[in-house]
Amino acid sequence: MWFWIREVLGWALVATSLAIINIGINFASNTEEPKIFEASVVCFAGLGVLKAGTLLIRISTAARLCRLESQNE
Repeated sequence: MWFWIREVLGWALVATSLAIINIGINFASNTEEPKIFEASVVCFAGLGVLKAGTLLIRISTAARLCRLESQNE
């Protein structure tokens, strides 16, 4: 049952990371005062959150597959 919680949290982190990366892109694409350095830091943080989210999704999928395999034996 824990794998569902992991998967939901993983997808929430993926959605959060997309919002963070969008903020970084908005920093860089501001026509009046582009903030390139700040945008790179924010996008780098968003990529870290994205990696954590995909890790949780992968762990959840592996747990479900292992449980399914152990039930079939």
